[in-house]
Amino acid sequence: MLEKLDLMVRFWELTARHGAPSARSAGAGLGEPLSADEQVELLSWMQLITSDLEVPAPGPLARNRGALPAQVIGGGTAHGVELRAVLGRALLVTSASPIPKGASVLVRATDAVAGVEYTIPCVVKWVHYASPCSVALLVDGIPTRKSFAVEADPSVTQGWSQASPVAGARANN
Repeated sequence: MLEKLDLMVRFWELTARHGAPSARSAGAGLGEPLSADEQVELLSWMQLITSDLEVPAPGPLARNRGALPAQVIGGGTAHGVELRAVLGRALLVTSASPIPKGASVLVRATDAVAGVEYTIPCVVKWVHYASPCSVALLVDGIPTRKSFAVEADPSVTQGWSQASPVAGARANN
């Protein structure tokens, strides 16, 4: 699911920049206008995902192996959610508590292995009240993808060896 989320973040960025009046005219606010290469890329994306643009009707969301923990932040609260599907226009999540329909929220998901954090602005399209609540979140803005991988400072790790015992551990002789 992380791979699809990563790809869709690029699609949503191009879509938002293409549709933003400020990007088309002045290049301010929501980002620079799309270059010719980006316009071709967006057209290619549209051809690939046209069958994935439909948001399903409200109802329970099936759990799948690729489900991803995430957070929905908005209205002064943060909800732990499980991201169950990434669609062309929306994210489908489940939550222990309902999120108000129409609320503007941010979805935050991380890929700890790759060292990447995704933040996606959304609007709640529908909520299916059950346990857990199922929620459809329409992407509404330009998502961000930030790297948080930090390389070790050589001055700090100098002299360390991989065979060194853990601090406080005693060697058995």
